[in-house]
Amino acid sequence: MRRYIPADINNLPDIFDINLAGDTYTFRVDYNSVADYYTATIWDNLGNLLLTQQPLILGELVGYDLPDQRLPRIDIRIMDETGQATDAGKNEFGYNVQMYLDVIDPNGSETGDPTIEPLGYDPDEPIEDYTDEAVSN
Repeated sequence: MRRYIPADINNLPDIFDINLAGDTYTFRVDYNSVADYYTATIWDNLGNLLLTQQPLILGELVGYDLPDQRLPRIDIRIMDETGQATDAGKNEFGYNVQMYLDVIDPNGSETGDPTIEPLGYDPDEPIEDYTDEAVSN
């Protein structure tokens, strides 16, 4: 399984700090009730606004169409690992659909096979390795 960035959809806006690829970012998740989608706003650790109200669309990378080199150096994809969701709206996001760190271990450690040694990260490590103490599962 891939790791995901938990968003508290019951207490919006959800604002939290997260450590990604060695840098700290502040994320804000909001909901657009008119269009039924969630959005992400991202700041770097210096307070620079990097992304504003980017719609979180199933199957898409967060910030994929923005060539800003200050964005996290790790792909964040809106996904449903079960493959059953058809959108990332209110009935799906935060449940089956999450913001996943789109990192696949070439050794296949994300398959859950205990005999495979992870390359670069361990999918069994707690999420705190990627987030700060304020984020809870």
